[in-house]
Amino acid sequence: MNIKYSVVRIRFFALPVLFFLLSTAAVIPVLKAESADARISKTVFFTFDDGPSAVTDEILDILSKEKIKATFFVIGPSDERSDERLFRIHSEGHSIGLHTMSHSYDKIYLSAESFIEDIEAEREWVYSVTGEECKIFRFPGGSKNYAAPEWLIEEVKENAKEKGFFWFDWNADGKDSLGKLLSPEEIAENVLSSEFIGSEKIIVLLHDSAGRTTTPEALKILISEFRKMGYSFKKLG
Repeated sequence: MNIKYSVVRIRFFALPVLFFLLSTAAVIPVLKAESADARISKTVFFTFDDGPSAVTDEILDILSKEKIKATFFVIGPSDERSDERLFRIHSEGHSIGLHTMSHSYDKIYLSAESFIEDIEAEREWVYSVTGEECKIFRFPGGSKNYAAPEWLIEEVKENAKEKGFFWFDWNADGKDSLGKLLSPEEIAENVLSSEFIGSEKIIVLLHDSAGRTTTPEALKILISEFRKMGYSFKKLG
């Protein structure tokens, strides 16, 4: 009788345990899924237009030290070290995008054909130096600019898509290419005042051109500030 009572008692107390295990098994995957959703990564894409230039090496040194990959929207060779700097961008694992060979608004925005011919010539140059087939590009002045009507931009997009190209704008601008030389703090503040700060993906526009000597220091500030906000860093493409 005692033995039977013990068996019954064990089974009785086993029921809550069994219920707990079953309910936990059902709940754990849900909790994990919710946690994964809550940890959606916030990403910054640093992009640099108009290089390679005398500023390129300093930018690359900073990115290398911080273990960050970025995207360089390059223009055609501007001096005897352009090929060398372009190859370094490629060899260190950054993305290379096309920003037209000439960067001449009067030439590239004459027609969609003129634009496509220009970036195809640039793609050949990039390939000859790096062996990389570029698939991404950025409109000089962005996809909305004073030099090109909307219909022309749309025609370029269609023609470019047919040839396997993809274009990128930005949503945070350092404004380091406009007017006077800005301080690193001013450039960083221009980026951090974007209405998109806090969003999941931020594409930052900075410039890699010979006269923009304060941009590398601004990059250091921005890396620090974005890390404080929980952002990681990736390249486009």
